[in-house]
Amino acid sequence: MNIARIRRSLPLVGWVATATMGFVALSQALGFSWIPALWVLQSLTPFVLSASLPLAFVAAIARRMAMAAVNLGILAALLWLAVPVVFHEPPGSLSAGAPRVTIASANVYFRTDRPDEAVETVFALGADLVAMTEYSVQVEQAVEESHGRNAYPFVVSRSPGGRDGVALFSRYPIADAEVTPIGSSLAIDATIDLDGVQVRVVVVHPLPGTDGPALEQWGHDVPAIGWLTDPTDLDGVPVVIVGDFNATRWHPAFREVLGRGWRSAHEVLGRGWSRSWPAGRSWPALVRIDHALVSRTVAIEDIVDVAIPGSDHIGFVVTVRVPEAGS
Repeated sequence: MNIARIRRSLPLVGWVATATMGFVALSQALGFSWIPALWVLQSLTPFVLSASLPLAFVAAIARRMAMAAVNLGILAALLWLAVPVVFHEPPGSLSAGAPRVTIASANVYFRTDRPDEAVETVFALGADLVAMTEYSVQVEQAVEESHGRNAYPFVVSRSPGGRDGVALFSRYPIADAEVTPIGSSLAIDATIDLDGVQVRVVVVHPLPGTDGPALEQWGHDVPAIGWLTDPTDLDGVPVVIVGDFNATRWHPAFREVLGRGWRSAHEVLGRGWSRSWPAGRSWPALVRIDHALVSRTVAIEDIVDVAIPGSDHIGFVVTVRVPEAGS
């Protein structure tokens, strides 16, 4: 082994790593996700950019001051991105008489080999509403055979096959609903009647940007979710959006949604660092791509993550209150 050659190559390795992290930081600042590889790196931004700290330290010791300075700039970019997660908004509050609703959200995985267990687990959570994505034909069949299904007399669903299926089960009457594309991805847009108080619940599942055409679609579909309505409208119907967004806070497109005024339930309850995918592996989940977003008049009380048998996602149950009628 030629030690001298290894030492000579270290600056090159350091600059390649610095350039990669710098490109990710620049893409965050300018808000683009040009290629699938960058899309993946952006989803892992805290892991990717945190390597700038030890690299800056090593570069400084080696008197590579330019490299150290660039890595300190990358670290500053990471801190800037993390500020909203650490210093998050309050969850809001409403009177004790304000209607409360619990919503379970689960990506049940369209290739699951345990559809019966997944369905029974989700229904056993006892939520007022249950939202499912990747609602495949086999999952639909498991729902039809499930005793837990009897607790939900009101249903809107579509299972065209594959990963596109969506479903919403409710204990409360569904005043109005449609299964409709948001962008190019199938979604459910429903108005629930909570004993005379209306709340709009939207179930979404934009497909991931794993190749060029899919990334282009994803780049349109995720921002389209943010434009469903004005989340800052204090006189409108309160809105809760749940599902598998295939987007993390670190994706510029998802931050664009949050920038419209939507609030992440995990973040405002101090769980912005929690992760939901991939589940069921020998290592912990890496990123959060399953979210509950709410409009400004919704108060968020609680959120609990839930393991779903046979799924590669961790689901959740979110509890919210909405304003009383006439308030």
